[in-house]
Amino acid sequence: MEIFRYIGIKRKVFLGSIVLAMVLLISSSISMFEYTRMNDHVAELISDNTNSIEVSRELLAKAEEYNLRLMHLVLGEVGEESIAVINDDAFISFFSGIKESFVTEQDKANVDSVMYAFAAYMHVVREASDIWLTNKDDLLKEWYFNRLQPVYAKLKAYIEKLTNDSQDALIHNSQSLQDNFYRSLMPGLISALLGFLMVLLFNYYLNHYLINPILKITRGIKGYLSFNKKYEVKIESKDELAELNDSVNDIIDINKSAKKQS
Repeated sequence: MEIFRYIGIKRKVFLGSIVLAMVLLISSSISMFEYTRMNDHVAELISDNTNSIEVSRELLAKAEEYNLRLMHLVLGEVGEESIAVINDDAFISFFSGIKESFVTEQDKANVDSVMYAFAAYMHVVREASDIWLTNKDDLLKEWYFNRLQPVYAKLKAYIEKLTNDSQDALIHNSQSLQDNFYRSLMPGLISALLGFLMVLLFNYYLNHYLINPILKITRGIKGYLSFNKKYEVKIESKDELAELNDSVNDIIDINKSAKKQS
């Protein structure tokens, strides 16, 4: 604090204002940066979760549609359409390209399980061609219900797990977004508290270096003029107020000398 004794009043006030403004600016910037960073990160996760849910639901819809088409063929008349159903390139291609739609580690692990189950399911499906050639309805139905359906049930379970985990992650990340919002308010609250603290410090600063010295000089002059007290005001700083105090002291000495001579 010794250095402030040699700084002018205007510079003291200006310096205090600059410090106060810098504290508020820095704390506000930190608050905005933290909120933006967390918001973007969680929003990206939510977008990934939403996309995962949509893709997994579409997976389940296509798998059920494909499996129902096989069931209709088994329960109906077997014809050339059966070969087209088994070799549905669009269905196979859709499952083959789903890995690119998932980015989180949990989703990728679930997708691997889905793909293993899908490979097992399609392996059993390809057995249908040979069974259809036998023209034995009982054998075909037994294959469908006893051989294919258990494999399909596993595939469906893995797809449902993928969907459920994505939904759980979406709920968790949505809650995290809300929590992050409140957490991001903390820097703003801290900045407000720091600003309040700086206002108090600045008020102390002005009182100590400006207002109190002026009051001392005023009381000293009033004491001399009203009660003829000795002017003994001392100003610790080395600024304009110290010069004013020295000038007042000189004027009072001159006044005393003039009174003695008269």
